[in-house]
Amino acid sequence: MLGFPKPYPEELLYSTVARAGVHDGETSPKQLLDQVFLNRKVIATVDLPSHVQSIAQQYPENGEPSTASLIDQHTLLPIYAPFMPAERVLKLREWMTGSSYGAVHLASGIAASRVKAKNNLYVCKQCLLEQQSIYGEGFLHRLWQVPLVKVCPIHGALSRTNIELDSEHRHTFFPIDSVERINDVLIDNQDQVFAKQSANLLNNYCEGISYSQWTLFYKRFAANQNYLNGSRIDHAQIRETVVKFWGKKWLEGVGLHPVDAETSWLKSIFRKHRKSFSFAEHIVAITALSEGQVNIAYAIQEAASLKVHLDSASTRMPQTDVIFESPTSPDQLQWLALLSECSPKLARNGNKALYARLYRNHHDWLMAIDLAFHTESSVVNNRVDWPQRDRQCARELKHIIESLADYLDAPHLSRTFLIHQLNQRATIEKNLSRLPRCEFLLSKYSESTTEYQARRLVRAYLVMKEKQKEIKRWSLIREAGLSDERMTNLVSELLTEILRD
Repeated sequence: MLGFPKPYPEELLYSTVARAGVHDGETSPKQLLDQVFLNRKVIATVDLPSHVQSIAQQYPENGEPSTASLIDQHTLLPIYAPFMPAERVLKLREWMTGSSYGAVHLASGIAASRVKAKNNLYVCKQCLLEQQSIYGEGFLHRLWQVPLVKVCPIHGALSRTNIELDSEHRHTFFPIDSVERINDVLIDNQDQVFAKQSANLLNNYCEGISYSQWTLFYKRFAANQNYLNGSRIDHAQIRETVVKFWGKKWLEGVGLHPVDAETSWLKSIFRKHRKSFSFAEHIVAITALSEGQVNIAYAIQEAASLKVHLDSASTRMPQTDVIFESPTSPDQLQWLALLSECSPKLARNGNKALYARLYRNHHDWLMAIDLAFHTESSVVNNRVDWPQRDRQCARELKHIIESLADYLDAPHLSRTFLIHQLNQRATIEKNLSRLPRCEFLLSKYSESTTEYQARRLVRAYLVMKEKQKEIKRWSLIREAGLSDERMTNLVSELLTEILRD
């Protein structure tokens, strides 16, 4: 696309693509996708978009802005990257550069996180006025779309707009001029603190801090802030401090209230890290324990600078050639006899004393022989009664289809649209292979592009007849919202027949 605009400071790529459509006078979302990405199936993603390389290729070949700088400065990757291992961040960047097919949101943990992405676009009305005076147009600042951020640190409460991000219009990049503000968000003093910490996180990019480094950081952080009970971390005192600083109401409102249980995220974050924690959990813990004195960017720098030394016991790898050495001790012979009857795990549970002796005296041999006899366990998930879920969702889907059957003004009844009308749309969409009734109904009743265009054409014809308007080819096409370029052959023939009659 000629004259593709460069992103403004802290502007989301979503907003840049939307402005490109306005500058080019492009009113069709699909045509805009064609011009920018050469792909009509690209989804307008706000936080972690893919196909960034296609955007970088819109600029002259001088290397700026590069794909890397677009990702770092105009997406929300900086709020997730510091809390994930380096290899995963590298993979996310690779997917964001090209195609991801939804893998970015799965691998980053956003899809399963207790901190959910925003469902609507949010704006700061005062910032928009300032942008208009400085740049001549408004744009979406990326801080506005950070999960749980309700405040502009400069002007106050953000405003929720009418643009829903996870809707049937997910291929549309909505320009800021088409956005309508619905209401200002209700805020507390804690929201201002959280927004400032989130802004610091966005502006101080760092990535690839290991789990071991975060484990060591929180161990030292708790000790430095005097949250130890002897040599152990005082989890009860930490929980009391976090609830007192942020307030129970605020924590419950954002879904981060730490329960008094062993599975609490607050206890887990001060233990050995075996998974990534969200940026919001880090901000809540670090800010509360330091009484707001420690900046999240400073905490990230401290964690990144830590040197983790793995002990020899944790890094020992079994020697595969030990397997072929002849066992000499009675314990080894007894262990081999057990492995001939059951798996290593069952053998260990059945004779723990024998396993302990071998672990102390023949560690390398034990690790190697267990690896050789290792068997993959098959896990069957019986938490969901899928046949029952299938019948329930099929009834709901059938009711939706029947209610829309005679409604000529209905949107495109595609598979995606019908699924999005269901209460458990995410579950249905990801498990259609287990739901044959739903799959059958979707295959039978979802509209093709030709069927949708034909319905629009018939609806436009009936409206014009009712209003006694003169029906001409150009007026009928305009009323139906179609064009010769997008019209399928069958719909073109239908149009000819309507005009002939």
